[in-house]
Amino acid sequence: MMKRTLKGVLENLRSTVGAQQKPETEIEETLRSDNFSVCKTVRHGFPYQPTALAYDPVQHLLAIGTKNGSLRMYPLYCCL
Repeated sequence: MMKRTLKGVLENLRSTVGAQQKPETEIEETLRSDNFSVCKTVRHGFPYQPTALAYDPVQHLLAIGTKNGSLRMYPLYCCL
């Protein structure tokens, strides 16, 4: 009894997945310069309440994300 019930459920799932329709309107996804706002801000010191830290060894950048949503990027130069 259990196999027949499970088989029926699986067949029902397959029929509903195969019956999905494409959306009527396509969404145009283009990036424009007015979608972005970049400003140069100079701040000194370590950020208050850091929550995320990332380092890119290729570009030698340190990124620190803060609790209030700001992102600070520090270039790290080392002499090897």
